[in-house]
Amino acid sequence: MLNTILNGLLPVAFVIILGWLSGRIGLLKHDDAGVLATLVIRFALPFALFEGAVKTSPDKLHNVGFALCLTLGLMGTYVLALIVGRFVFRHDLRTATMQALVCAFPDMAYFGAPILASVFGPEGFLAVLVGNLITSIFMLPLTIVLTNLGGTDQPGSDRPDILRIFGQSVARAVINPIVWLPISGMVLSFAHVTLPEPVLTSVDLIAKAAGGTSLFALGLMLYGERFMINSNVLTNLAIKNFLQPAIMALGAVLFGVVGAPAHQAVITGAVPTATAAAMFALKTKTYTADATATILISTILGVITEGLLIAYFF
Repeated sequence: MLNTILNGLLPVAFVIILGWLSGRIGLLKHDDAGVLATLVIRFALPFALFEGAVKTSPDKLHNVGFALCLTLGLMGTYVLALIVGRFVFRHDLRTATMQALVCAFPDMAYFGAPILASVFGPEGFLAVLVGNLITSIFMLPLTIVLTNLGGTDQPGSDRPDILRIFGQSVARAVINPIVWLPISGMVLSFAHVTLPEPVLTSVDLIAKAAGGTSLFALGLMLYGERFMINSNVLTNLAIKNFLQPAIMALGAVLFGVVGAPAHQAVITGAVPTATAAAMFALKTKTYTADATATILISTILGVITEGLLIAYFF
């Protein structure tokens, strides 16, 4: 059990610290993380998900209960956090939407994928694959729509624009490599197509860069972020690091997900807040301080909660 925990978490913590140190001693700048992020999101991770889908048997991909469990965990947390932000903290719609994104969007690309791959092998990418489709097609377009609604003075007057924005955001998600490449891998798996070994070796070469590069970029992104505690941040941590995995566990029970898929879902729920949430906050100039503080503390806390879950399951 100890070896499982160390194999899953020690490399993660080690590479994150290396990224943080590279910023601390001036070898790299905070803005350089953007280049690494582009490599991961546009190339390495899409091909890693493609490879995981191709190498996963169709019966494991055709798991509707697993997809419903992840949908409940991700979107259920989003709706709950939106309600908390709107009616408990009395935020306006745009700010409440940013809080919902911070609480519900797990860092599957940078933090989750390396841990799941280390603990579950190539099948560990299944949770990242399905979760990424849910966030890309549902959560992020909904966030864009709600932030635009929150920025209008007269609700209803811009509805045609909102519908257009929603359609454009979904279209951009569908043509994004991180969406269509994994779907292509799933299609090949369902069609029982076996790719030639040189092709798989070529894909594997870039796919291997996803884990280390993403964690290094995460550490570099976290350098210089403010450590801040307030009621918003504490609530966000409670929802993201503890309530979301609990909702995933509930979904596993409701939809009959057992064994490794159930463990993957819960571990995915415990993954800390995605750095992309801070990017959205910066873009909309809303909730930025609370978002970055939540990401910083959630990442530190995530190492502990993930270790406890791995210890419990294994």
